Order: sequence, then C-alpha cells, then structure tokens
Amino acid sequence: HWCPHCQAEVPRLVGIAKNGKIEGVDVVGVATGTSDQYPNYPPSAWFAREDWPFGVMVDSASATAANAYGLSAYPFLVFVDADGKVVGRTSGEVEAADLQVIFKALAEGKPLPIPGAGGSSTAK
Repeated sequence: HWCPHCQAEVPRLVGIAKNGKIEGVDVVGVATGTSDQYPNYPPSAWFAREDWPFGVMVDSASATAANAYGLSAYPFLVFVDADGKVVGRTSGEVEAADLQVIFKALAEGKPLPIPGAGGSSTAK
C-alpha cells in the first residue's frame, strides 16, 4: 500500500468491480510488505478508504504468501483458476481494459491474455 503503482492499481480494480466486470471471479487482496514505518499504514484503513469490495489476507512478517506466489515487484497479481492452479501472474500496473479481459477469460476458464505490464516497484 506504500507503493504508488499499487495506489493506482487498487482504484482500477475497485472501479471494474463496481461496473460488474469481475463477475464469476473471487478476488482476495494480500497485504504484504507492510510496515508501520510506511505511509498509508495500516493497510486495513487504506483498503477501507479505497472502498475495496473484496476480502483481504494479511501476509506474515516474513512474506510467506508473497514468496509462495513468487512476488517480484509491486503491484503483483496472481490469477488462480477454479482448480486452484496458478494460470497467470502480472507485475506492474495493468490497465483497466486489460484487467477486464483477463477476468473475463478467467471466469470462462480460457487461457489468460496477460499483456506487458507497466510501472512497478521492486520488491524488497
């Protein structure tokens, strides 16, 4: 949540969810890389301010979830199919139109059209 690219990505996800473009897909945010030394702490308050409509999981201090999914930079999206298999990852900002296409394909069980990602902050 300290990452400016994440701060741009979250409102995109909220907007497309409010427009019904994530139908048929469960979304869970993972608060990772958090510290009370960063601005926008705690992440729960930030998600509330952004009107985040999905569940949130808080990662461990040792980044167990981030490491399990292969976090390389922020923002980082991991797409998991109905069988629990990771079918795609993105690192960096993704435009709203591209996110809509990805979510539609995921809901339909089709291969994901993962575009080239935009700006990102390197994971620490």
